[in-house]
Amino acid sequence: MSTAPVAVVIVSWNSERFLADCLDSLADLARPVQEILVVDNASTDGSVAMATGRPGVRVLKLEDNLGFCEANNRGIAETSAPFVLLLNPDTRVDREFVEGLLPAFEDPETGIACGKLLRFDGQTLDSAGQQLARSRKPLDRGYGKPDRGQYDRDEEVFGACGAAALYRRRMLDDVSADCGGVFDPRFFAFYEDLDLAWRARRRGWKARYRHGAVAYHHRGGSAERGNLVRRVALLGRSAEVRFHVAKNRYLTILRNDSVAGYLANLPFILARDLAMLGLIAVTSPGVLLRLWRERGLFGDTLALRRLDGGASRHHVS
Repeated sequence: MSTAPVAVVIVSWNSERFLADCLDSLADLARPVQEILVVDNASTDGSVAMATGRPGVRVLKLEDNLGFCEANNRGIAETSAPFVLLLNPDTRVDREFVEGLLPAFEDPETGIACGKLLRFDGQTLDSAGQQLARSRKPLDRGYGKPDRGQYDRDEEVFGACGAAALYRRRMLDDVSADCGGVFDPRFFAFYEDLDLAWRARRRGWKARYRHGAVAYHHRGGSAERGNLVRRVALLGRSAEVRFHVAKNRYLTILRNDSVAGYLANLPFILARDLAMLGLIAVTSPGVLLRLWRERGLFGDTLALRRLDGGASRHHVS
């Protein structure tokens, strides 16, 4: 497993000030990867020129900003290695990052592996693996807390923060057949890593956290997702972002949640929904109208769930 080829896909949009450091860290890996592909979402800064011509780096330049999900789908399809490392451009990885993650896949049921993701100060946790909150939001373990070794053990988690996650291609192929790609392209961005982990889990795949694999995340430095992270309140966000966050929350629940799991957590789910929709109603009521106009997406998602085969080996509650 330690010699298995790994491809790296980085989706970038106007990320020049971070992308160079990310690529430098990959060039310094103790265990080199097979290929590095930068998928550029129609940037207008100098990031394409900076990445083009770097040894071992290939650039796929898109004519339009297709969003985080579809750009990653294009990048994954352009690579062939049995393992795919997805990175945000505002990340850096330690020299042993890939070496530290690959042993997780010695278990043939492991489809996702993640490491300890710190902020650039090297002391604050950004994510030690992702959990599913009872409110059905993605919850990064340790988010914003000092790293005191509280997550210094290898263990199973629900999923991985999409800023830095290693995936088994066989798992990606398994979960992607019915939604147009690894990530559902209708999401554009936000909630996509939770949806992918949940779909994989429903099909019997596991996600593993490896504490010795360390990377660093600026959190908000990626212009593709900007400061619009999924775990923060929507106050101060644009109407466009509020629409995607609300839409994708319900697409994720409809696609993946069980009736029993939903009902068992209904008070937590409703509390979050009331707070979110109340904020949207006050600050950008047009988003509610847009959700209604595009309600067909939710029916389509239920149809996709039926294609998935419905139930899974893993019951999420």
